[in-house]
Amino acid sequence: MKLAILTPTIAPLTSIGGLGDVMRDLPKFLKRNGNDVIIITPDHNGKISNLPHAKTDKLKTKYKGIDFEFDVIITKHPTTNIDMVVFSNKDFNALDTWDPLKYDIFADLVVSYLGKYPVDCVSGHDWACGLAIAKCHEKLNLPTTMTIHNEAFKGPIIEYKGLVMPFLELGIYFSDAFNTVSPTHAEEIKLIDYIHNQSKIKPYHGIINGIDFETFNSTTILNRMNTLCNNKLDPKKYAFTCDYGAEDANIIKPKIKYAWLADRGISKYVEAWNGMDKQLISGTDVEIYGELNNKQKERNVPLFGIVGRATHQKGFDITIEAFSELFEEHDIQLVILAKGDERIEKNLADFAESYNGNVMALIGHCMPLSSIIYASSDWTITPSLWEPCGLVQMESMAHCTPVIAREVGGLKDSIISLNPDILNNPNFHEATGILFKNYDKVGLMWAIGHALNWTYYRIEEVCMFLEYSHGNCPKSPYEKGSPLNNMMKNCYNHVFKNLSWQNNDSADKYKALFGGAIYTHTYGKI
Repeated sequence: MKLAILTPTIAPLTSIGGLGDVMRDLPKFLKRNGNDVIIITPDHNGKISNLPHAKTDKLKTKYKGIDFEFDVIITKHPTTNIDMVVFSNKDFNALDTWDPLKYDIFADLVVSYLGKYPVDCVSGHDWACGLAIAKCHEKLNLPTTMTIHNEAFKGPIIEYKGLVMPFLELGIYFSDAFNTVSPTHAEEIKLIDYIHNQSKIKPYHGIINGIDFETFNSTTILNRMNTLCNNKLDPKKYAFTCDYGAEDANIIKPKIKYAWLADRGISKYVEAWNGMDKQLISGTDVEIYGELNNKQKERNVPLFGIVGRATHQKGFDITIEAFSELFEEHDIQLVILAKGDERIEKNLADFAESYNGNVMALIGHCMPLSSIIYASSDWTITPSLWEPCGLVQMESMAHCTPVIAREVGGLKDSIISLNPDILNNPNFHEATGILFKNYDKVGLMWAIGHALNWTYYRIEEVCMFLEYSHGNCPKSPYEKGSPLNNMMKNCYNHVFKNLSWQNNDSADKYKALFGGAIYTHTYGKI
């Protein structure tokens, strides 16, 4: 099957959120499954044209009476080696990544290109590709699919073929099959009118995302950090860093925590990162607000970490509310890495400075540091208001770090929750995190308290109720056989066995989705 994957962004070149990571990895595993795959994307800020490439054609298009000419660039993705078709124009490239004008013109360029080089199926991702999917279906009569990565963002409303709809809804309407990125989220949004109506006449599925375990796990942390900074910053020069696995996570993770946070290794790294040329990578400068005091050197102070886009969806409001009270009750610390909405960025910076010593906020986009946050933290937090899938929880668990999250969407599908009544129903042998239901500070505070109780405070009490494989009960959170140590191992193994692109069969399900689209396109609606 010859497939064209349309994407607005792709890691590590033009990406900030998880969409770019999925668009890097999914084509790789579709190709491994025997498909002929090309990626089609814009040349944001000219970053992709900085790679070795060939200019194979020029495409002309007109927008509101103005003529535009684009170079068609053919190159290879730098880490997956998948063929990329990129449309480049200096003025077009300089527009904001999410400017709707880009994707109005992008749709016509896709049609022009695929008119010359047809494929068996066109797969569009996110609202930005919705109009392109509609036009590929209508103008080229090609089978199409549309993937909803976040239905809250639909793009601008336009008129096309007598329909007045946002980009995303146009893509769904004209697609031959569509999906979203987790089974639970597929059910959560199925009652939305435009999704419900289309799901009755064409294939609709929830296919969970994954991560590439070959390149993203705790045993590859050094290589990943070097790759994400284009081999310019060796993390070992700034603080203790080494690869580790499920069996030695309890030994290595505390050392990374002390070195990068207590000994200020992270500050040295940020200074070097900010001075680095970022033309060949995705990233921004980072500003540091607040710092963590030296309690980590004196004793094991629980560290919670957050990595994510600074948007309303991600739950930063209830995080600030919850930790403002938790700091009064518990000796804990929090480190945040975020970039996005300026108002939320300011709130996080003010929060860190108000609780200086307990909170460090890293405001910026620096993917190498995400690995350090995962590796350093005892728990990560993803208290999202909604979450179609989410990759943070998978990435955290791949670094042997359990996750506190809301029981929604892909978070529910990917985290095995510690039972609420742990003494009567212990599941330390399988739990990879804690799920809570209500979106408020009370729910989040309960989950954090539950985590502290059973991985820090009440270890000896747990020992009274559980049988350990050795004679002595663990006394430290990091001791072998402790609840936290067991959960570290569970996290790593769960991601490898169930959540990696290598093993979760999601690439096979996408291939089936494309087959369903071709069938529907050829023989009519279901």
